[in-house]
Amino acid sequence: VAEASPDMYASIDLVANRLARKLRKYKERRLEGYHGGPHMGENLADVLNGIEVEEEDEAADDAENYIDPEQAVVTKVKSFDLGTPISIKEAIFALDYIDHDFYVFRDEETNEVSVVYKRNAGGVGLIQPEQ
Repeated sequence: VAEASPDMYASIDLVANRLARKLRKYKERRLEGYHGGPHMGENLADVLNGIEVEEEDEAADDAENYIDPEQAVVTKVKSFDLGTPISIKEAIFALDYIDHDFYVFRDEETNEVSVVYKRNAGGVGLIQPEQ
């Protein structure tokens, strides 16, 4: 709703009057039912009264059988040998030649599985298990 006049207060009064008319029309439509149909409250009450109450056991069974459509699904599985330990320098070198942002390897110093990864801020990060 916009109005223009040389006086700011007159513009505010014009907008307030237009808003009051629009609110009055909205209220009338709400009370009479838009397009002569039933009130929204009546429809809602009919729907709520028509719903059957489920037993708690049925609800528990439904929860167990529910399959989340948004759940992540494993689409590919890769496996590789981690038996041969390599140095961190070799892992970083290998990271540059693969098509991933990370490289999983067995560290020759600790003999534990570690990960080197490309950082968003630049450089390389290292993830090691706690000792």
